[in-house]
This record gives sequence, C-alpha cells and structure tokens, in this order.
Amino acid sequence: MRPARISFITFFVLLLAAGCSGLRLRDSLTVSERDWPMFGRVESRTGATQEVVTPPLTLQWVHDITGGVGNGSPIVVDSVILVANLRGELYGINANNGKRLGWIDIAEAIQGAPVIDGNTAIVAATNTRESLIAFDLVSGKVRWRRPYGDLEVSPLVHHQKIFVGNTAGFFFCVDQATGDMIWKFEIADNTHMKGIRSSAAIYAGAVFFGAEDGAVYALDAESGNLRWRSETEGSIASTPCVSGETVFIGNLAGKVWAFDAASGAVRWKASAGSSIYASPSVAHGLVYVGTTDGKLVALHGGTGETAWETDLGSVINSAPAVSGSVLYVGTLKKILYALDTANGAVLMKQEVPGRIKTSPAVARGHVYVATDERLILSFQGSNQ
Repeated sequence: MRPARISFITFFVLLLAAGCSGLRLRDSLTVSERDWPMFGRVESRTGATQEVVTPPLTLQWVHDITGGVGNGSPIVVDSVILVANLRGELYGINANNGKRLGWIDIAEAIQGAPVIDGNTAIVAATNTRESLIAFDLVSGKVRWRRPYGDLEVSPLVHHQKIFVGNTAGFFFCVDQATGDMIWKFEIADNTHMKGIRSSAAIYAGAVFFGAEDGAVYALDAESGNLRWRSETEGSIASTPCVSGETVFIGNLAGKVWAFDAASGAVRWKASAGSSIYASPSVAHGLVYVGTTDGKLVALHGGTGETAWETDLGSVINSAPAVSGSVLYVGTLKKILYALDTANGAVLMKQEVPGRIKTSPAVARGHVYVATDERLILSFQGSNQ
C-alpha cells in the first residue's frame, strides 16, 4: 500500500502570532466522552476511545505552533485543542477550523502534554525552576507556579490532586488549587539512573509509574506510601496503562510486563523484539505497543501471547490511539498508519510533513497529529 500524498500548500494554515501573546477562552470548557482531555485519554492511560473515526482520512487543516512537540499528545476538549511545545509555549487552537485562539510563553521547555481540569490547564516543564504551572484558560492568567524539579512527563489530575515525577527520582502529589505539595516519594537506595520519565496512571486508589531504575512503583494515592515495587529487568521510559486490574508497561530491554494492580505480582512478561519507548494502549482484550525496530505488536492481555505483529518499517516512539476497531499510530518515517485492531492489517498509510514522535488524539470525528516540523494536523474520518 503506497502512502497517500497531500498537497500541504493547498491546505496549509500558517497563523503567526501578531503583537503580544495571550491565551484566553471566551467560554468555559465542558468535557464529553468525545474528547481527549489528557495523555492516554483517561486516568488509567489506556489510549482508547469509542469515538469512531474511519479511514481513509481527509486533511482539514494544518497549524504551525512554531516549535516541536515532545512525548505527549494534543489535548482536545469541547472543540478546543491545547498543545505545548519544546519552546515552552502553550497554544490554544479551534479544533473545527484550525484558527489560533491564543498562545502564551509559559516555561523554558515542555515535553509532555498538559491536562485540563475544569478551566485550568496543568503544565509540567523542564529546564526551569518553577516547573509545575496552573493556567486559568478563561481569565488568561497563571494561577500558580511551583518548583518541582525537571518534569519531562504528562501530569495526571485526580480528585483535585496532581501527580507528577521528576528526573531526579522524586514523585509528588500536589494540591490542584494551590500548587502546594501534599506528599513526596523518593526512589531509595539508588544513586544512578533513578529518574522518572514515565507519566503516572491511577486505578483503584493507587498511582503507578515506571522509573529509570527498571522498576514499576505503586503508591497509595492518598498517603504516598509504597504499596509495591516490581522489577522489569530494564530501564523504563514508557507510561503504564491499567486495564482489567492489570498494569501493563514496556521497557528499554524490549519486554512488555503485566503486573497485578493490587499486589505487584507478575502475571506475565513477553518480548516485543526491541526497545520500547512508546507507552502501551489497551482495548478489545489486547495490549498494543510499538518498538524502536518499527514493529507494532498486539499481545493478549490475559496471557501475553502474541495476537499479531505488523512491521511499519520505522521507529515507533509514541503510544497508539485506539478508535473503535481502528488503531492510529505514527512513525519517524513521517507516516501516519491506520491498522485493524483485530489482525494488524494496514488500512491506511498517510504521509505527513515531519516525523511523528507524539501520540495521536482522536476526538469529535477527527484524528489530531503533531509532527516535529512544528505542525498540528487535523484529519477527518470518511464516516463524518
């Protein structure tokens, strides 16, 4: 199947900032089931939605956000896209037409995705002292900034609490209203490779994350006490996802692990063939994960046995997005793929301008993709 080609000159929407920067929405936001309000879409980070967007896709608009995007994804809530870039800027874009709603220079660099809680965007930053920021989207003002070290993750918000880990190996629970620390957990007995570059997931009162020391941690969300710690035999950059009382995560040794969410007991481990930076996604009883040798692997969630494997020919750095029976994933060869979730058959290959290092977002009949050419692209499904 040859990749579809697009005339980006015809469709290109280039909106340069004029005058002073600023981001302020006219109306309050309302989250619906059709939205993608955080990295992984839900707090358990499964990366799946029942919002069905059927390939082939049609490009609707392209927007230049003047900087590359890190390891998160675009965020879509109530016809508004929020996306942060590696220049430390937060952009608001009209999801329907690609017009810029505003932007603000808020930090030095932002690696992960923001998360929306009500009308507040929570942003985690790196290379800056005050690295955790709450920005009010309606007033257009920063509510608070706090120093929590270098944060290269997508923050998680749950019951007015923010959960985030830093590159020095500290994990924090933060009051969403004030930015004050509620509790702190430190990776112990480790002076080398103890950083946290894995975003957190939450399930049944526990918060889960991986670390560079090769372990998965489960902390009590209320107290910060360690519930369990389990080794994976390889450093972790991937974000865990939780489904069916099981925690799934990949590591740089090329293994996918499944742990009992309550006890941390190993349910199974499976080889994916090469290093895993991408976070897994879960739907239909299968765990979907991409590897650095370009394989998209589907494993049975209960056993770890391989259901199917598809070679996409290039590094997969980001989590797939599951839309009904279709899986969308991008590669560093500048191609957006649509695969059949049941058998891995390629349904679509779409060339895009730039490598895809971030996860797609599926919301309101569209697939939204960020590339390292500073672009946000909106594709509409053929069923819309």
